[in-house]
Amino acid sequence: MAVKLVIEPIFEADFEDNSYGFRPKRDAHQAMDDVSLQLRMGKTQVIDADISKYFDTIPHDKLLVLVAKRIVDKNILRLIKLWLKAPGVEEGRMGRRGRRGIRKGRHREAC
Repeated sequence: MAVKLVIEPIFEADFEDNSYGFRPKRDAHQAMDDVSLQLRMGKTQVIDADISKYFDTIPHDKLLVLVAKRIVDKNILRLIKLWLKAPGVEEGRMGRRGRRGIRKGRHREAC
């Protein structure tokens, strides 16, 4: 949580206003309200992107290079690198818990 509090504002500044998933003080209801407003204003297209499978394909070395351009603290970078390598715990059918690597695991994106 401490790392999140430090790095979140750094990356939060880069997000577009119309991005809602997993952002502070934003939720699915706000996203739906925004879509409704845009439709009433005459816009006719809504883009919903499920990027869950994308996280399985991110090359960690390239990701860390990009993160290092924004985060200079070596300890934080080391911790992020360890997190990327750590196995994840996934709850499957029937409430069973299994362990998977972050690259092979499933991730869900919600708006």
